[in-house]
Amino acid sequence: MLTFNDVNRDVKAILDGVSDNDRPVPSAVKIMITALTLPAIGSLLSALTFGMVCANFNHRNLSASLFVEYFFSGGAIPVYLSIVVSLAQYMMLLPYIGLYNLIPQDIRRTTPLIIHFKSALYKWAVIYICALVMTCLMSLYDPIYLLSTPILMFVAIFVTSITVNFKVTKYGIGPLLKKLIKI
Repeated sequence: MLTFNDVNRDVKAILDGVSDNDRPVPSAVKIMITALTLPAIGSLLSALTFGMVCANFNHRNLSASLFVEYFFSGGAIPVYLSIVVSLAQYMMLLPYIGLYNLIPQDIRRTTPLIIHFKSALYKWAVIYICALVMTCLMSLYDPIYLLSTPILMFVAIFVTSITVNFKVTKYGIGPLLKKLIKI
């Protein structure tokens, strides 16, 4: 359990670490790849499930050419929706991951506040991926559930935003985020 003394000490350590001009510059490519991971998983699961449902519905084996045929025929609406929502998720995650990578690595490993946020992130990422897999499995039984994957991805945007804002308010680290954004 974090106390306000822990949070204040961590905020001071983060600000001191970020104000160090000798810290390494975070890799933009690494930040973009990290931010794209969860959205890409959602889109890939949606596309794979769509291909499997279409192949099963037409009594054919799933192949790359069959998937490309379905994708470009204009009938892959759940996949198109997943791609659009993935882009929105990517744009939402990018600044948070960028801010995280601004903090020096030694501070990220030792600060209880960052460790708490990171463990909560991993827990919710596992829950999110399990929910995506469940929607994909439901789609194999009834094709109407193909739309449930992009809907879940869309709802996850709001849940993530509300959860992050709740945590920021709970620990009172809004001023820290404002200072980090100015850097």
